[in-house]
Amino acid sequence: MKHSFKTLWNTWEWGCGRAIMSAVATHVNSISVGMCQGFSAVLLPQLLDSSSSILVNNTEASWIASLGVISNPMGALMSGFFMQTLGRKTTVQLTSIPFLIGWTIIGLSTNITVLCLGRFISGVAIGMSSACYVYVAEVSLAKHRGILSAFGPIFVSVGVLIVYSLGSIMTWQIVSVLCALTSFLSFMAVNLTPESPSWLASKGRITDAAKSLMWLRRKSALADKELVEILDTLHADKNSGPTPAPTLKDFMEPTVWKPFLILICFFLLQEASGIYIVLYYAVNFFQIAGSTLDSNLASIIVALLRLIMSVTGSICIQHLNRRTMAMTSATLMAISMAICGTYEFLYSSLQVDDRPFSWIPLVCILSNVSASMLGMVPLPWMMIGELFPLKVRGFMGGLVPSLAYFFIFITVKISPALMTALETDEIMWLFAGAAGLATCFIAVFLPETRGKSLMQVEKLFSKDKTENTEKLEESFKSKEQLYSISTVVDVRPK
Repeated sequence: MKHSFKTLWNTWEWGCGRAIMSAVATHVNSISVGMCQGFSAVLLPQLLDSSSSILVNNTEASWIASLGVISNPMGALMSGFFMQTLGRKTTVQLTSIPFLIGWTIIGLSTNITVLCLGRFISGVAIGMSSACYVYVAEVSLAKHRGILSAFGPIFVSVGVLIVYSLGSIMTWQIVSVLCALTSFLSFMAVNLTPESPSWLASKGRITDAAKSLMWLRRKSALADKELVEILDTLHADKNSGPTPAPTLKDFMEPTVWKPFLILICFFLLQEASGIYIVLYYAVNFFQIAGSTLDSNLASIIVALLRLIMSVTGSICIQHLNRRTMAMTSATLMAISMAICGTYEFLYSSLQVDDRPFSWIPLVCILSNVSASMLGMVPLPWMMIGELFPLKVRGFMGGLVPSLAYFFIFITVKISPALMTALETDEIMWLFAGAAGLATCFIAVFLPETRGKSLMQVEKLFSKDKTENTEKLEESFKSKEQLYSISTVVDVRPK
């Protein structure tokens, strides 16, 4: 414990305290993401109750759930455009606006049409929130990028836990009003952070980039080296103008299409493993899985476990390789779902009260959720901000999440039909098979980014892999005077 506090203090003293503040402020948006993702799990049971002021059938309920996802790709594409043109910080701050509008409409809705409109608008905000990971990746030092990016899944889990807990004791209208307040808090928090130095430099605003780096790092040596690396990545000098907009040729480079294909496959396997089915249909899923525990209580337990395991994952990500964590996560998910599927196959003919060891389905589902938070859920989102070159990072930071959210929409929309068409044990085995396939894919294709700078990560996919760390350091030293912060702007740490 003493060592942990000492490490934290040293981190703060080395000029990373403000990067931590920026990451926390940015990921307040992630609380709203978790609230939106978990809201359908408490909304639908209340709407399907005969005493509800808005009555819906199962088909309408599935649309209400999926409308919180169908607009995610649109929001992600918008964030890609905004990140490239307006900046990372501005995009993160703009994300709070559709969250606030969406939650307000939901809270005031008196019919299903208005309710669906609110879900659609809040879904746009979820898509736009992908900008958070790009921003955090660009303001963090390489050695702290993993844990600061991991704040995202932690805050998402906080949002899910809050909305599950509130939904168990309040009506969905009151819950939506409280969620709207979180959106306003996010807008105010992001206003205190600086713009991404990488984006500023890419627009030819070298002086502003230097000021941003000094605010974040508070040490000239750290800021000098990072400015050199950013400008070296852009192949620019301090007198150059904005970096030209990326062309089709830039997107055909292996440094772009290779990480694109890796992330798309990663997301496909993530959705196929059933992670978001459990999240969006938590109450219903526990009912069909034959759990003897109250479904609302079980959902809160799931959300609490997600939070605990998110924190555990953020600690592990500082000490373990990305590939190791992802493989462990996928393997444990496959094992838990395989056991659950086998149990359902053996005892599906019996009533729940007559089954031996009736706690097994619940333990398996909770184990699956816990394992997913160690790697399968957070890593592909975190790696969006790590794998792409700076020149196209904004666009790809919008395109990849838009496709990922489209996969989630398809998963959420077909879930009710899947639960009807297949037996419970078959669903579990399907999830287990996808998780097992993910383990193999990760072992073969997933790059290791832990401890590497964004420039070094880019070199992993480059045609010319001969440039090593020593060569990079030599480049830094040769340009240190040219790109020194003191020659660009007179800013000194206090």
